[in-house]
Amino acid sequence: FVTRRCYLAEILLTFHRCCIFAACVFCATMRFNLEGLEVFFPYDRIYLEQYQYMRSIKQTLDAGGHCLLEMPTGTGKTVCLLSLITSYQLAHPNCGKLVYCTRTVPEMNSVMEELGTVFSYRSEQLRLDREAAAAADASNTQQAEDVTMMDVEESATSSTTNNNTEQQQQQVRKRKRIYGPKKNGQKENMGPIPYDGGAGGSGALALCLSSRRNMCIHERVLRESDREGIDAACRSMTAPWALERAKTDQTVETCQYFDGFQAAGE
Repeated sequence: FVTRRCYLAEILLTFHRCCIFAACVFCATMRFNLEGLEVFFPYDRIYLEQYQYMRSIKQTLDAGGHCLLEMPTGTGKTVCLLSLITSYQLAHPNCGKLVYCTRTVPEMNSVMEELGTVFSYRSEQLRLDREAAAAADASNTQQAEDVTMMDVEESATSSTTNNNTEQQQQQVRKRKRIYGPKKNGQKENMGPIPYDGGAGGSGALALCLSSRRNMCIHERVLRESDREGIDAACRSMTAPWALERAKTDQTVETCQYFDGFQAAGE
């Protein structure tokens, strides 16, 4: 009996999760709420495994612990990870940085392309939110003005009594408009401050780090055949002792890219 109850509970829990997942799948846009977190997913469909993957990551971040997740190749691990964590960073600015490690340069390039897709989608969604909020605020402000505007007529009545006789006069003043509450003598500026905030609407910065062999762009260095040769050629043109020698010896070759980088104050 206990086993049956546990089995039934598991079925109900699975059904509940599937219902939540189905609600996400059939949304017009893949911007959905995942256990209180607004997730920006830049594709119009999502697999159940992807939803479960992101939910596991969020629960780990909430708990401040560690997790080990595995999914087959081609099932969308990268976009799940980037969408969930960048959304989490947007909601929790102090949660920390994301360090994404890859084995090869093509994999690194693929991650950066996917991240650009996520940020572009999120930036567009946030821009639409600002425009919608500004339009709604303008509409509400106009309605408030129409409702609160009133015609005020003040009349002053004076009466005099002479020999038990009262005489009444009414004075009508010019109409004036009365608006809603003001702030510091001016109408309060409703709505968000228009700004883009950089990549993804939050000023996020993404950069790639790799070895000289992968990232160097100097023509002569790239002609070296192995990693050790590339490292040695690069050091011979960028090391402090090489730069010092180049000041007195015009035959010492330096890297024009590195020299320009230093001249720019970087």
